[in-house]
Amino acid sequence: MSRIRQIGMAAGTFSVALGIGFVMQNGDALASRFGNEEAATQPVPFSDPVEQQVAISPDAAIESPLVEDDAVAFPVAQGGVLMTETPGISKPVPTVSASVILPETAKVPSAQEAPVQLAALETEEIPAVENDLTETVEVDCVPTMDSAAGSVASVTLSVNAPCHVSSAFTIHHQGMMFTAMTDDTGEAEITVPALAEVAVMIAAFENGDGAVATTTVPDFADYDRAVLQWQGDSSVMLSAYEGDAEFGDESHIYASNPGDVSRIEAGTGGYLVRLGVKTIDSALMAEIYTFPTGMMASDFEVMLVAEAEITTGNCGQELNAQSLQFSPTGQTSALDLTMIMPECNAVGDFLILQNMFEDLTIASK
Repeated sequence: MSRIRQIGMAAGTFSVALGIGFVMQNGDALASRFGNEEAATQPVPFSDPVEQQVAISPDAAIESPLVEDDAVAFPVAQGGVLMTETPGISKPVPTVSASVILPETAKVPSAQEAPVQLAALETEEIPAVENDLTETVEVDCVPTMDSAAGSVASVTLSVNAPCHVSSAFTIHHQGMMFTAMTDDTGEAEITVPALAEVAVMIAAFENGDGAVATTTVPDFADYDRAVLQWQGDSSVMLSAYEGDAEFGDESHIYASNPGDVSRIEAGTGGYLVRLGVKTIDSALMAEIYTFPTGMMASDFEVMLVAEAEITTGNCGQELNAQSLQFSPTGQTSALDLTMIMPECNAVGDFLILQNMFEDLTIASK
C-alpha cells in the first residue's frame, strides 16, 4: 500500500475516532435531551442497592429559564448522594424519591443544537481522494524506448518518458550523438539511419535516466554512410558531390539540397538528413549522407567533404567537429577535427576541411 494511501486511511480513522470521542463525552447530555425518560429508570452506578431512584423531571428542565453561563455541569451520583460539580453549588444534595430540581447552572440550554450535527461529521470523502492520489503516485517514471527497422536501412525510435516532458535527451549510436526533445506528453519519435546491422540505440537524459533498444537491420549492406557531427552553432556541413557535380548543382547534396528517399529508389543518387534540435543551446548536431552502393548499375563516384562557413558567431573561434564513415562491409573510420577559424574579416567565405572523409568509388555489378 502506498504511503499516501496510508496517510489517507489514518486521516479517515482519526476523524471517526473524533466522532466516537464526541459521543462518549457527551453521551449523558444526549441521553438527557433525546432519551431522558428511559435513562431515568436505571439505578445510579457505584451506589449501594436502594429502592429509591433518581429522576429528572422533564417539566423542570423546560420551565427553568436559560442561563448565559457557558459552564454546563451534570449531577453525579456517588455513594447514594447526588453530587454536582457546578462551581456555584458545593453542598451535596441527598437523594429523594421525588423529582430532582436541577440547579440553574446545571440545566442544559434548550438552544444547544451541536449534537444534532453528529451525523454530518460521520460522512467522509477520503476514498475518492485516495484514488486520485494513488493514480498520480503509480506513474512509472522510468523511460522506455521501442525500435523497429524501417526502409533504407533506418530505425524508427519511439521514446516514452512521462516524467521528462518537453525535455532534451541524447541519442547515442555507433559513436554518433545528437540532441532530441520529448513533447508535452514525454514522447518522441525519431527515424535514424542505421550505422550497423545490429543497431543499438541509447536514449540518455541529463539526470541519468535512459533507455536502450536493439534492432536488426536486414538491408544494412546495401548502403554507404557518412556522418559529420558537431556541437552548437558551428555552421559546418557535409557535402556530397555526386558524379561531376559542382557547388550548387542538383547533384550537390547538402543541407540546402538534401534530396530524398526517391533518389535511392530510382538508383540515381543518395540523400542527406540532419538530426538534432538546433534551437537548444549547445545541442549536439549530426548530418548523415546515405548512398545506395548495392543498387548502382553503373560506375559511380562521390566526393565527400566537410565544409564550414565563416560567420560572426564562429570567426576567430575554435571549431570542433568529427567525421564517421561506415561501409557495407562493416568497416568504419573516424576523424576528429580541431582548428581556429579565420578572423571576422572573412565572414561569408567557406572553408573546405580536407581529408575528413574517403571518397566513394562504386564499381558496377
